[in-house]
Amino acid sequence: MVGIDISDKSIKVAEVTEGDTPKLRAVGWAALPPGTLVQGFIQDVAQVAQNLKEAMSRASPVPIVGKRVAASIPEIQSFVSVVEVPMMSTREMDEAVQWAVQQHIPFDLSRVYLDWQPLSEAHEGKIHVLVGAAQREVADPLLAVLDELQLTTVGLELEAQSIVRSLLPLDAREVQGVLIVDLGAVSTNVIFFDQGSMRFTTSVPQGGDVLTSELAGATGLTLEEAAEQKALVGVSKQVAQQEIAGPLRAATKTLVDRVGQVSRDIVRQVGEGSVIQAILLAGGAANLSGIVEVFAEVFPGVPIQLGNPWTNLLPEGREGEAPLSTEEAAHFATALGLALRRPEYE
Repeated sequence: MVGIDISDKSIKVAEVTEGDTPKLRAVGWAALPPGTLVQGFIQDVAQVAQNLKEAMSRASPVPIVGKRVAASIPEIQSFVSVVEVPMMSTREMDEAVQWAVQQHIPFDLSRVYLDWQPLSEAHEGKIHVLVGAAQREVADPLLAVLDELQLTTVGLELEAQSIVRSLLPLDAREVQGVLIVDLGAVSTNVIFFDQGSMRFTTSVPQGGDVLTSELAGATGLTLEEAAEQKALVGVSKQVAQQEIAGPLRAATKTLVDRVGQVSRDIVRQVGEGSVIQAILLAGGAANLSGIVEVFAEVFPGVPIQLGNPWTNLLPEGREGEAPLSTEEAAHFATALGLALRRPEYE
């Protein structure tokens, strides 16, 4: 299976062998020209198709040749929530789900693809269902890109679903209270996984690029210089170069404070006694040195660590055999999760 993760700035692809013991075959990456994809909306189908072909052909250690693909819908243009509806026939539940989500969903229902799945057995005549929605204006051009390369689209997934599959065990029925924070270049996705399922997601329209811009503004560095210093110095209070780490830390704290605010909102909406018991960080900006310290300030007492994208690809204790470091693999968490998609999802 080939997983395809297309963001505003790049395309990341991963190919995983199918079967009982999936193994990583190859990963690839290609930059997207500015303006090719904006806030999740593809502006130029032909250009994206060309860059996707490049990412697959230049993959390492071997080119990606698989034709069965799964691709992600950007979190910023999708919606996931758990709603409670009366237990009834499937057709009636379709109508009940649409009625239940229309007061929460930020899109016009006539312009989205909507899907749902039950999360629990009926209780007192009601049932909890997980609802996902994606704008047609986002999904249709993505399908056109895949069709142009004559790929067989097994499915489109909300980005959050793929990240969860990458970082949490495939059998996650006992997992409770995990907050996954996917720190991308343009946006930060926040996912709350509880009681064995994804309960809610949201997106903060800020990411690593904002940190670079804030550092450049505070120091007079160019954006290129700021990006380099951000990667070299980080945000720890222990480093000597506090003229870099200080303003970068302040910008990071503002972003993490925003994550903390939306996380509290999520837990409040989910209710049912849910609490954040652990935090996993993913995405390229999660590699920022010292960022765990900043999260620890905002989430005191909560265990925080970099998510491990090899969770379902390498047995415990054999992470040293990974073709990429955990830090490098953080960039590919979504693509790896897509490539791990099982046949029962088709």
